[in-house]
Amino acid sequence: MPRRLLSAYWLLTVFLAAGQAGAVGIAGSYSGRYQCREWRAIDLVITDQGSGLISAVFTFPLETGAGSASYSMSGHYDERNGTFQLNPQSWLGRRPPGYNMIGMQGRFDPNSRMLTGKIDNLFCGIFQLAGAGGTPLPQLPPGSPVAPAQGGSPALRSDPVEAGIEYWQAPEDKATPRESEPIDDVIDWLRKEKYSCVGSQHLSWDASGTKGTALDRVNTRARYVIECDGNCRGLRYIVATEAQVQNFGHSKPIPVIQMKGLWFGGTQIRWVFTRPAGDRPPEIYVHQWSDTTFDSGPGCKAPKTNNK
Repeated sequence: MPRRLLSAYWLLTVFLAAGQAGAVGIAGSYSGRYQCREWRAIDLVITDQGSGLISAVFTFPLETGAGSASYSMSGHYDERNGTFQLNPQSWLGRRPPGYNMIGMQGRFDPNSRMLTGKIDNLFCGIFQLAGAGGTPLPQLPPGSPVAPAQGGSPALRSDPVEAGIEYWQAPEDKATPRESEPIDDVIDWLRKEKYSCVGSQHLSWDASGTKGTALDRVNTRARYVIECDGNCRGLRYIVATEAQVQNFGHSKPIPVIQMKGLWFGGTQIRWVFTRPAGDRPPEIYVHQWSDTTFDSGPGCKAPKTNNK
């Protein structure tokens, strides 16, 4: 080989080797959480098998608190766009009663060393994993449901501040008294926007009357109206969900929130309301409206209001 071509060959070899050495691969140890109705802890160790093939060990704590369970996985990783897929293979040890293996598909960010994506199960949602030495996971939103016996995991800790958003209702103008209730004004606006009533969730308060919760879902896109009937002073609310959330703020006479689901099969919503201790808690209803043609009827108002 001529000396000039030989020199170019060695320079190209050194350049390619340096590029491979500087590349950040997906192999490594990850810890975080995945969502199957509730948030659950997970440890994942990925091994690069070469030629785009990867294997992994999926480890999770048992809800009974009696240790953990693991199973092997195999799949592929596309380094060009950072996407990967892992399919379950076999249990490592005895299968724990009541548990099934699940697959996962998502994306690897080499800068933050985070894995994000979707669990391959109709009843599950997303996963979020942080790699060793990478960017840590953010805390969960306040009120996020966590699987029993797993609340001690750092990946499942919630923001301890549960102040939430203050409930707001437009004050009545004394000069021009309101001819209708705030909920009626919102209903008229939603119907003009071609939205239809889907149904309502009634809040359940705890024994102290200071914290209440309600569960709901969003499939595609919906608007939620919060109606408070009673003493609403000091009432605050939190929306714990993975859906996209848009708050209409004070542009409406009572709170209206639009949400868009992210996953096939719907996205879970958990409403958390808090209030100061004192007299009897108010009746809280969260009404769901959709831009479909379905309409459940004249509902989407508190029953007391309906009877007036």
